[in-house]
Amino acid sequence: MLAVLPTGSGKSMTYVLPALISGRVLVVSPHIALMQDQVESLVANGIAAAFINSNLTNSEKRNTYIAFRDGALDLLYTSPESLANQRFVTGLACAGINLLAIDEAHCVSEWGHTFRPDYLRLDSVRKQLGSPRTIALTATATSLARDDIARRLGLDHAVRVVHSVDRPNLTFAVNFGGGNSEKQDFLLDYCGKRRGKSGIVYVGSRKRTEELAELLSGAGLNAAHYHAGMGAKDRSEVQRRFMTDRVDVMVATNAFGLGVDKPDVRFIVHHDMPARLEAYYQESGRAGRDGEPAECVLIYTPYSAAGPRRFIDRDHPPASELRMAWRRLCAGVGPGSRMPESRLGRFDGEVMAVRAFQESGLLDSAADFLLSDNPDAVIDSTVVDRHREHEFEMLKRMLGYAQTLGCRRNYILEYFGEKSTDSCGNCDNCLNSAGGNGSGLAERIIRLRSDLARKNRMDPVDVFEDRTAREIADARPGSEAELLEVWGIGPVRARRFGKQLLAEVRNWEAEHPDAAPRATAGPARKDAVNHSRRPDHADIPLFDVLREWRKARATKEGVPAYVVFGDRTLSALAAARPKDMDELFTVFGVGAAKRDRFGKAVLEAIADFESKSDETA
Repeated sequence: MLAVLPTGSGKSMTYVLPALISGRVLVVSPHIALMQDQVESLVANGIAAAFINSNLTNSEKRNTYIAFRDGALDLLYTSPESLANQRFVTGLACAGINLLAIDEAHCVSEWGHTFRPDYLRLDSVRKQLGSPRTIALTATATSLARDDIARRLGLDHAVRVVHSVDRPNLTFAVNFGGGNSEKQDFLLDYCGKRRGKSGIVYVGSRKRTEELAELLSGAGLNAAHYHAGMGAKDRSEVQRRFMTDRVDVMVATNAFGLGVDKPDVRFIVHHDMPARLEAYYQESGRAGRDGEPAECVLIYTPYSAAGPRRFIDRDHPPASELRMAWRRLCAGVGPGSRMPESRLGRFDGEVMAVRAFQESGLLDSAADFLLSDNPDAVIDSTVVDRHREHEFEMLKRMLGYAQTLGCRRNYILEYFGEKSTDSCGNCDNCLNSAGGNGSGLAERIIRLRSDLARKNRMDPVDVFEDRTAREIADARPGSEAELLEVWGIGPVRARRFGKQLLAEVRNWEAEHPDAAPRATAGPARKDAVNHSRRPDHADIPLFDVLREWRKARATKEGVPAYVVFGDRTLSALAAARPKDMDELFTVFGVGAAKRDRFGKAVLEAIADFESKSDETA
């Protein structure tokens, strides 16, 4: 059976109940935390369960295996890496397995969001165990990934149970910000308003987990950090503190959360955008497992896609790097040899390199044995190129979620192949829907944007974002001054596209004389979360120059960068481009003290930028 069941739906019962009835259930799980937490819970409820993983000594592993073999245990958890031990697999086969449960089954699919080569051996292991009854479980998998899971596990004719991924108790929202300073301001405000509630903040780097946890702790919040670079003991301890409510907010990389069954997580904030919607939804799904209302917020900026793009390029090595990796492997082992435990060492592109070597006939299907030791063997990198294109397409779908004007829940459901309704009434877009008065105008503005992008040979998102189209439809500005009040419209965009936008609004209003009064631009929206303004795309070069200036000035003065100016102020400076102290004083975030302390220098930086821009124009 292949079962796709949403987080919190009780997937573990599909193998715990059979263990109580017939015993000898083997569960393959990729995460040690999952094993530890579930075994503790099962044992506390009188169920004979245990686990074997890398945290145990050889003596503890042997004793646990003997207990399972002799029938003293009904349920045994293990990792896919443990099944590389042929003696262990043979012993399990002799003991007899009544049910094989493969958790996080999407890990076996190269089209899934967390492909792990160690899962590739599971089809072979299943056959060595005598092809017992098998259930493959995952919370999120597209139809493409489901087909791949079934094929790679030898479950082509298995029954498929696909439950709706919908989680009606979750509210989805996107916060739009400018730079790190604004993101931090939002995070402090958001978490501060939810003081005492349990939440997880996901970030894209280990360093940032520590920085943001320190930031939140400095604001009086009970926060801690978690990432894979911490020692096993430290990770276990901080996770336990979170599970026991001694930590309210966990700032973590995606290494945290698999198998963490904390029912009362009230909010998930993605400080950094994941590369795929599956990853985002699975991580967001760790909120509200008790069925009570919970919030899922993505912080989106002009630079949100930069990190995922960098990771995609890093994880998909070019042909030259594949060749070097294969030569290193050949230098250490010969044909018929097992892959070393370290595999390809510290090589970010290991996963796709293994796939390329398999497709080239250099590694066996389970990625356990070398089939050649020729360092100059032909390496077919087609699979790497195909997968890179797929990942960039998935990133585009993730960006679509962040930028959509429509219902975010419906966007997710449609992504996973489910039918959706017109409105969920529980995401920021639905809560702020302009209804019939503005929606038609928003669509017309989107069409106008396409025309402008084509005429100016630009990407549509660089003309303006989907959200800006909706804000214009809501506010229906009647002048350039009013247009400048709309989110996402700066002076450059107003100069380039303002005339056409205002004309479109006037034409629409003439066709709809009975339309409701205009909305107020700016803060009058009933937001699910607080939204902040982002820099105009055309102003980003100056914004980046000002950030470099700020960095140098902060270093010179020995103060944090935000003490000079926050990102929001830099964004406002880039948009306004003040010429003198009087104009500077009108910019957001510039008071008398900062004007006197930094005014002359920042005006010189802006003037220098404009002078160089004029020279290259």
